Amino acid sequence: MSCELTKNISPKSFAGTSAAASKLRESVSSLSLSRDKTDASPKVGAATKAELWSARIGFFTGGFTVASWAPLIPFVQSGLELSPMLLGTLLLGLGVGSFVGMPLAGTLSQRIGCRNAIGLSGLLSCLLLVCLTLMPSYAFECAALFLYGITLGCLEVSVNIYGTHLEKKSEGRIMSGLHAAYSIGEVVSAGLITLCFVSGLTPPMTITTLMTVLAFVLVAILSRITNEKIKSEKKEGRTTSGTTGARRISGSVLILASLCAVIFLTEGAMLDWSAIYLRDSAGVPQEASAFGYTLFVIAMAVSRLMGDRVTEKVGPNVVLLAGVAMIIASLCVMVFFPVPAAVFASLFVMGLGIANLAPILISAASRDKKMESVKAITAVTTVGYGGLLAGPALIGAVSSAVSLEGAFLGIVCLLTASLFAVRRHEKVFA
Repeated sequence: MSCELTKNISPKSFAGTSAAASKLRESVSSLSLSRDKTDASPKVGAATKAELWSARIGFFTGGFTVASWAPLIPFVQSGLELSPMLLGTLLLGLGVGSFVGMPLAGTLSQRIGCRNAIGLSGLLSCLLLVCLTLMPSYAFECAALFLYGITLGCLEVSVNIYGTHLEKKSEGRIMSGLHAAYSIGEVVSAGLITLCFVSGLTPPMTITTLMTVLAFVLVAILSRITNEKIKSEKKEGRTTSGTTGARRISGSVLILASLCAVIFLTEGAMLDWSAIYLRDSAGVPQEASAFGYTLFVIAMAVSRLMGDRVTEKVGPNVVLLAGVAMIIASLCVMVFFPVPAAVFASLFVMGLGIANLAPILISAASRDKKMESVKAITAVTTVGYGGLLAGPALIGAVSSAVSLEGAFLGIVCLLTASLFAVRRHEKVFA
């Protein structure tokens, strides 16, 4: 009986059974590997909701305080009876202070932690804005604005460092959404201050109330996260000079910083000159001329809320190219068709295009292979802010020598060069 069974079992049967067993083992193995991949999902190390809200409140605080200072300028000028030259000197302190504060952010984020750096600079910004409403003397106002510039510069770089840190943890793009909080802060501040002034509240009462509320919200949200110190990264790459890239600015970061300066210069030009252009060239009444920049900021907020998903879907290079092209087209329409409807529409489209460029550039700086992320972000942000400060002055000089339209066309030339830079160095922005 057993002999007959043995005869009936051919070598082919053994081969078939062996093959089936082998397939079964492969199936079990692949199932195990897929389960391991699921368990090792990047969501395990993703940023928590509390961390994201902490970054958002940091960006919101920066935008809110900046927009709170702008309406105070006429009151400071009239209260201290300042001439245009003295007012210009006073306002210069904000820019100089920001340049001092920005490099401090990297050191503070590494030594006292991101939460403490954001909290300290944010609270001091609120306090100094209240001090700016007191106006006891010109010297006091200059000192307070200079110190506010330091805290503002430190805050803006600190939140960008923390934002890119969370982006790396999340393994996805979140910087545009975080920058949206900055734009929202500007809009909310402008609306609340206008409402308070119309209601008859004085500047000191208005700013003190708003800054007190903002300070409590800032502390409440930041207290929910642990304080993380950003560690220095070891970079293997070297610069062309032979020194380590972590110590000297790398070529890719230099490209990012230059582009950021052009983008910020354009944004600064719209901040300071769009209302004047609407009044003098488009024939818009002065009372309605500020509405153009309001449209610009609203468009930026809307675009940034969608920016991360769009960048993930089409890629950063496409967003950069499309954004710069939209700005160029908008400026050309403004110059060649100076009618109210065209200029208002152009400012809105420009806001949509420009909104996500800085977040992409800062995010790319944090991924640079030759330079520490903290130093790269600080370099790109500081140079970019230089464009924001220098832009309005350069526009003023060119408009005096040629015209405001000529100055805007000069920006078009810079943006066109930026288009070629993006096309030539695509790997830098990935």
